[in-house]
Amino acid sequence: MLASCKSAAWFETPNDLENINGTLYLSNGEELTGKLSVDEGWYGLVKINVPGEKKARRFKFYDVKGYKLRNDYYEVKEIRDGGWFSRSYHLQFMKRLTPADSKIHLYEYLEKETSHSGYRNRTTTSLEKNYYIQLPSEQGDGVWNIASSKLVPNFDEKMSRIVSDCPALARKIANKEKGYFYSQMGPSDEQRMDIVWNIIEEYNRCSR
Repeated sequence: MLASCKSAAWFETPNDLENINGTLYLSNGEELTGKLSVDEGWYGLVKINVPGEKKARRFKFYDVKGYKLRNDYYEVKEIRDGGWFSRSYHLQFMKRLTPADSKIHLYEYLEKETSHSGYRNRTTTSLEKNYYIQLPSEQGDGVWNIASSKLVPNFDEKMSRIVSDCPALARKIANKEKGYFYSQMGPSDEQRMDIVWNIIEEYNRCSR
């Protein structure tokens, strides 16, 4: 936690932070710089205190494109792993790992996990990293977990179709070449990430 003489500042996750200097990018193209606060709540709320303005400005997640803290950029993405909740519920800020001009984007989603244990039902909170991918065919801000049914099982068939406009890459995936395929069970997120990175980098070179 960071602290100042006027107010506390902290960053726990991209969806839970308070009074952090950054730049906010709105869906209408406007950019604002100041102290950012984010509370995911039910619909998600972003607050920014712009220097020289008496009142903080407030925005719903769906009015925001993203924000930048130092050299990291966080985008509002819509999780598309199913479920009956509204679209607003699925909107979350995620750290973009890929360059802005990438044809396929990869995101890191830092999520708080709460567990209960012991006879006193002791509560423990931990931070878990999950990884999401935005496919070239996706409309809007939809992203999929790299271990979701969008990609596995049958990663060789599903991903090769996604990059079919790059035949050489599609063949590597379809043939399950090492470094271009992962199964539904077994590999860790880190191993999946290495494979996804291989595909993204080669697909970007092919597309250009």
